[in-house]
Amino acid sequence: MSRILLAINKYQTMNKILKRVIIFLVVNICIFFLTAFVLINWPIPKKESAKNYDYSSIDTLSVKSFKKQEHWIIMRDGNELFSQIYPSKSKTVLILIHGSGSESRYLEPLAGTISHDNFATVITPDLRGHGRNLKELPDIHYIGQLEEDIEDIINYAKESLKAKKIVLAGHSSGGGLVLRYIANANLTRVDKAIMIAPYLGHDAPTVKPKSGGWVTVGIKRWVGLSMLNTIGIENYNKKPVLFFNRSKAYEDSLQNKSYSYRMAVNFAPKNYKEDIDHLQTSSFVLVGSEDESFYPNKFKKVFSPASRYVDIQILQGVNHLNIVKNNEVLEKIEKYLSN
Repeated sequence: MSRILLAINKYQTMNKILKRVIIFLVVNICIFFLTAFVLINWPIPKKESAKNYDYSSIDTLSVKSFKKQEHWIIMRDGNELFSQIYPSKSKTVLILIHGSGSESRYLEPLAGTISHDNFATVITPDLRGHGRNLKELPDIHYIGQLEEDIEDIINYAKESLKAKKIVLAGHSSGGGLVLRYIANANLTRVDKAIMIAPYLGHDAPTVKPKSGGWVTVGIKRWVGLSMLNTIGIENYNKKPVLFFNRSKAYEDSLQNKSYSYRMAVNFAPKNYKEDIDHLQTSSFVLVGSEDESFYPNKFKKVFSPASRYVDIQILQGVNHLNIVKNNEVLEKIEKYLSN
């Protein structure tokens, strides 16, 4: 009888413990979702006006016109991306990616000169959700789609332009996307990479607060969406989390006003430390000493784990935007392409 009573007491004790565990889990799950949804719907901070950037250096109205062709490149999902192709006699194709919130027009001085000097044929795509693609493709559908689009452009370069060598290059967030791409061993490999003032992610020591005022970030919303994404809930990833503080004088219908969570996450390294650890592609990193968004003197230390593959150079007197028009930068890139 005592054994039966002991078993009953043990069962009742275990039952009480189980109930407490279930209540604890339910309460914490409710708190988790409540917190996430409160953060997701938190009011977005008021946009600020970025006054410390020299926007005139990328004024597309004053850009010298180079020989180029407009082309819509078909992606694997059947959609087309607008691109400009700067032809040359070279069988090297350089794919040059623009920075965040913008599109490819401002890269024409760099792309056009490289092609004119026959160092490479240059493709400057407007990424999905940017530029001429904004109307039909205002956003990506999932995190990782930008890398797939780049891979499709590489395949186009090989098949249609008969490229023998592929160089992947990018400015600002485009440079960060280059790092994200070349760090992924599952994607089509490129021969070389060029990162011009690359954005390495909000947690990188190279990045100034708010990227120097370039953006306003809905941090609470970002955190809430990150919480949901950790458990596989991606239904709310279309919500905007990042807003550009561009001067109104340089806004037009081809410029983005904001990024969804999925675009903001995808248009940056996946994890700058891990990406750099995995880097095995010959790479050239150029940063201006007067960069408004980043700390130039911190790039060498950040890239030190991949020093075997990466050459980093700091250009004196160069800022974040005029780096794509600087003659010294152009000469260094052409020298890198010729080796």
